Amino acid sequence: MIRITIIEIASFFLPFLLFFIWRWQTRSDVKLTATPALKLGVAGAVLAIVAMIALAMFDASRGGHEGDQYVPPRVVDGRVVPGHFVPAGEVGSDAADPPETENEDTPQ
Repeated sequence: MIRITIIEIASFFLPFLLFFIWRWQTRSDVKLTATPALKLGVAGAVLAIVAMIALAMFDASRGGHEGDQYVPPRVVDGRVVPGHFVPAGEVGSDAADPPETENEDTPQ
């Protein structure tokens, strides 16, 4: 949750940061007017909303498909097996276990 909050805050302040970097880099002799805070605030709010929608879509795409069932993380033989999705009919069977990868401790 803190990651999402930091992303939202950073996406809101990004237009302000870019404006001040641009203003610092130009260093022209022309008298600069006041900071356009309203325009930057609107740009930051739009950027934060876009980031929120993108994060929601990204999280939704990582979920299972319709009818899949979630198998929560568990400890098997002292190792944590991460949570994953399986088709609905396979929850009680051994198919609910993710495919094992070769362990470097296993003799070959």
